[in-house]
Amino acid sequence: MLATLLLSAAVTATTPVFDETQLSGSWAESVNANSACSGERRFSRMQLSDDRQKLAIFNDRTWTSKLGETNRFAATVLAETEHSLTLRYDNETRRTADGKLVEWQLIFVAPGVFRWREVHWPEGKVNGVVGVRCSL
Repeated sequence: MLATLLLSAAVTATTPVFDETQLSGSWAESVNANSACSGERRFSRMQLSDDRQKLAIFNDRTWTSKLGETNRFAATVLAETEHSLTLRYDNETRRTADGKLVEWQLIFVAPGVFRWREVHWPEGKVNGVVGVRCSL
């Protein structure tokens, strides 16, 4: 009986918490959610690797960011909760005030809506970008 309970606890402890179906669909980011899915926006798709260690973000066009010019971003998954992934982008060079590489949380605040926040920001602070699911 004890062995069964321990095995059950071990299986439960390793069960992923984050529901990756939250990532499904085509996404657009905007500072104004009302116009997020309009045709001139850049659309992206997100995919969690089978081992849940990497998140890939595929854009429908080349985009220039602080990580360079590309149509694909990859990040290492550092932690997960029911509605968030904590990530560090591959090739990240930005640093926090204490010299650590910047880490991000991708937080699903409602079905089909996400926000980004830097991990070192005060709790509850997010950036101005709203991610909106535009299609499945």
